[in-house]
Amino acid sequence: MIKKPTIRDIAHAASVSVGTVSRVLNGHKSVSPENRRRVEAVIRKFGYRPHPIAQSMRTDSTKMIGSLARNLTFPMMVGFINSAEPILNKAGYVLVFANGNDSVEHELMIIEMFLRRRMDGLLMTLCDEGSPKLRKALKAVNVPMILLDRELDLDTDTVWIDHRGGSALATDYLLELGHRRIALLAGSMVVRPARETEAGFRGAYAARGLIPAEQLIVRSDFMVASAYRSTTDLLAMESPPSAIIIGGTMMLPGVLRAINEAHLRIPEDISIINGCDSDLAEFATPSITVIRKDFAGMGTVAAQLLLERLGETQPKKSKPHRIILPTELIVRQSCAAPPTVAGNKTATRRAAVRRR
Repeated sequence: MIKKPTIRDIAHAASVSVGTVSRVLNGHKSVSPENRRRVEAVIRKFGYRPHPIAQSMRTDSTKMIGSLARNLTFPMMVGFINSAEPILNKAGYVLVFANGNDSVEHELMIIEMFLRRRMDGLLMTLCDEGSPKLRKALKAVNVPMILLDRELDLDTDTVWIDHRGGSALATDYLLELGHRRIALLAGSMVVRPARETEAGFRGAYAARGLIPAEQLIVRSDFMVASAYRSTTDLLAMESPPSAIIIGGTMMLPGVLRAINEAHLRIPEDISIINGCDSDLAEFATPSITVIRKDFAGMGTVAAQLLLERLGETQPKKSKPHRIILPTELIVRQSCAAPPTVAGNKTATRRAAVRRR
């Protein structure tokens, strides 16, 4: 068995003290350029890797960042991870992801595990902003933390998506096309994105002196099965919607299935706008108009803010920052003017849906 080199072996081979090797490993600037080059050359030659636990005890830093997502299956997480991770890796940090599984108790367990494993910082989202237990747990966090698309009374940096603005753009676009009975699949009101989406929807109606139909606003969760059931129920109404705005990032497959089973055509019979962009939205036939949200940008901004709070890039900021990332409406093929009811095939199709 080959003996692994120790820090003393590195010091002996480089003709320096153990303290000098330690300072090189920990990035201290007090080491002379010549000694640093000599130590780094020996480290490369020996393939030496410091023990992470021992190193963290010396430096009081694990170089690990914990990230909690309410559900890692959400498409937004791909863009977030791909943008945040390289920034943190370049600064010497490892990003550790955990899945909250849309459970308050599970998220509480993960927060406790992150703190026990001495994460240097946290990137956090939650399944329920109103949970007293979660608020209490986050208030006890004693490391830099960035809140992602959540609204809590905490003295910490937050990065938000402009869900209100995106929803208003989508609603106004449909109203301009002539739609008045627009359904909104808003998601759960216990999180900021759902509340902001509904606020934008109502605001667009109010700007035109109109009032949305309350029975067409559906507050549920963001999952595919719920979207399917909600859309099926909406299409079976005596006066169904002529358009649907999908608030969540996971809901589009359920909506499309319900529309297909109702034998309705997009956009001839019903128009739809999805709450985020995705491969399904882009390559569906017809392609789906979407509210594009910059989740990759959220990852970039959150990682940069956290490094600032850790003192890696510049002096730590004194006041919490709230950054809102813009949204935009990407118009594709899934929206058209509402069909006329008299004498068209749409009325016949919808009547058939109600009879089933």
